[in-house]
Amino acid sequence: MEKLYRLLFFCAVFLFFLETSPSLAQQNNAFGVEAIPSNSEGTPIRSVIILLEKEGKTYLADSAELANFTESFHIQPGGSFRQFTADLALEVVKRQPEIKSASYKLYNTELGGPVTIVVTATFLSEGESKAPVEKEKTKFPVISQTQKSKLSWLLNGGGGFYHEQNGLFAQGEAFSQGNPVATNPAGLGPRFWGEFYLEPGLAGITQLGNSKIFPYASVSFLLSGRNSSDIYSDGATAFGAVERLYGGILLPRLGAKENLHIDISAGRQFFQLNDGFLFSKFSGSANAGDRGSVYLNSRTTFQMTGLAKIRYGKFHLDGFYLEPQELFKDRQTDTRYLGSSLQFQDNQHWDVGLSYISIINSLSRYGTPTDPIPWEGLRVINPKLWIKNIGQKGLFIKSELAYQTHATADMQALGWYLGGGVLKKEWKGGPSLYYRYAYMQGDDPTTPTFERYDALLTGGLGNWVQGLNFRKISGDGNFITHRVELKGYLKQNLEVSLDYFHFRADQLNNQGGLPPITSYSSNAIGQEVTATFRYFFAKNYLFLGIFTWGDPGAAITENFETKTPDWLSFQGTVFLFF
Repeated sequence: MEKLYRLLFFCAVFLFFLETSPSLAQQNNAFGVEAIPSNSEGTPIRSVIILLEKEGKTYLADSAELANFTESFHIQPGGSFRQFTADLALEVVKRQPEIKSASYKLYNTELGGPVTIVVTATFLSEGESKAPVEKEKTKFPVISQTQKSKLSWLLNGGGGFYHEQNGLFAQGEAFSQGNPVATNPAGLGPRFWGEFYLEPGLAGITQLGNSKIFPYASVSFLLSGRNSSDIYSDGATAFGAVERLYGGILLPRLGAKENLHIDISAGRQFFQLNDGFLFSKFSGSANAGDRGSVYLNSRTTFQMTGLAKIRYGKFHLDGFYLEPQELFKDRQTDTRYLGSSLQFQDNQHWDVGLSYISIINSLSRYGTPTDPIPWEGLRVINPKLWIKNIGQKGLFIKSELAYQTHATADMQALGWYLGGGVLKKEWKGGPSLYYRYAYMQGDDPTTPTFERYDALLTGGLGNWVQGLNFRKISGDGNFITHRVELKGYLKQNLEVSLDYFHFRADQLNNQGGLPPITSYSSNAIGQEVTATFRYFFAKNYLFLGIFTWGDPGAAITENFETKTPDWLSFQGTVFLFF
C-alpha cells in the first residue's frame, strides 16, 4: 500500500500544479515547447505551419501560401530539419512583395522528438509600401548572411547536477559485470555528481552562382567532463574531440514543376528515424566513462554517416549508412547499418512509412542457448502508421512494427507498439493523455528459432527511454511495457509531464540480458514513475528537471540474496544553444 500511496501522491501533485498555476490562462502552447534550431539538426519534421498576420488578425496560411515556404527548399513534414535550409527558405518568404516581415520558430512535444516549424509572416498594411531590403547588421552567432548564403558560429553547452539514491537498485557491481567503464558503480545510498559540456563550431551554406546547387558544411569541437564519480565510473574526468564534421549538397526545386528535391551528405552528423523506435539521435555516440557525459549525453553525432534524401511532393525516399561512435578504440565492434525509408505525409492527418534496415558489418554476437548468432546479417522490415487530429477532435494514433530475420541464421523476432491519445490544445493548460503498449519479444529456448528482439539504437527521453532507471538494466528485447502519460503546460514554454511505466518480461529466459538477470522466476519486472519539467526560460536557454522512482518487481528482487530497494533519481540541467 505504501508504494500505491507514493504513486497517488505523484499524481496529486501533478494535477495540483496544472489546476492552480496562475499562468495557465490561454498560452501559446499548442505546438509544444520551443526548440533551438542549432540543436535540432537531423531531427524529423512533424509538421509545418504558417501563421499570417494581417490587419491585426492572425490566421493559418492556405496551401498556396504555405507552398512559398515549404517548396523553396523542401521544408516539409517527413524530412529532416537543417537550420540553414530553413533560413534560406525564410528569405524567400521575406522577399514576397506583400510581406513586411517573417520569422520562424521550432517546437516539439518531447526532448529530441520530431519538430513542428511555425512560420509567422506579417503583411503590409493597406497603403503601406515595402521598404527597400537593407543588409541587416549581423548579430552573434551569425558571421555573414545574404539571400544566397549564411555563415554562422555554433555554440552549444550545458551543465547539471545528478543524484542517485540506491542506484542500480543497490546492486551496481552485479549489474555492471563485464562493463569496462564500471570502475565504481553505484550501490546502496546516495551518489551525487555534476557534468558539463561546451561545443563551439562553424556552419555554413551557399549557392553556387545562379545554379540550384547549395553546398553546406559544419564542424565543431566538444569538451565534456564530470567533477566526481558518476553512476558507473570513478573520479573526475574531462575529454575533448571533434563532434560535427560533415558536408553535403542540396539540390532544391528540380524538374519541370520544381517539386523534386535532393539532399546528399556524409560525415559526422545526426540521424534519427521517426521518433527513435529503431534509431534515435541520442544513440549515435557513446558518452560514458572518460567522456564524462553519461547523463548529459552531449555527444550525439554518428562516427560516419552517408545520407541521401529525395523528396517528390509529399513522398520522401531516404537512404542511410550509419556507423555509431563507440567508446574504446581497442574494443571496436565495427557495427555498421544500411537502410532505406519510403514515407508519405500530408501535413494534416497521415504519416505512413516503410523502412528496411540491415547490419552489414559487426563483430558482435547474440547470445543463444546453443551457438552465438552474429549481428552481421540482421534484417529489419519496419512499417509505420501515425494518424493525428482524427475527426478534428485532437485524437491521435501511433504505431510501428519491426520484423527481424537473419541472412545466415534461424532468427525471427518481433517488436511493435500501438499508442493512442488525445490532445486538447483549446483547454486550459493544453493537456494531453497518451497510452502506449510496446512489445519486444523474448527468446523461447524450447524452439530452434532465435526470437529475442534487438532494439538497435533506440532511445530518446520522452519517447523510447522506457523508464529512466529501468532502461539501464533492461537491455534489449524480452520487454513488455504499458505506458500512460499525462502532459500539460504551467505557462508558455513550461511543459510538465507525468509518465507511468509497467514492465513485464515476455519470457522467463532472459539470455542476452545483464549478467544477474539472464533468467527470471517471475514475469513481473517492475514499475516506474517519472515527472519531467522542461522550461525554455529565456532565449537560447532550456532547463530540464527530472524526478523518477523505480520499483523492482519479483523478476529483479528474486535474483538477489541482498535487498534491492527502490531507486530514486533527481536531475537538474541547464542547456545553452546558439
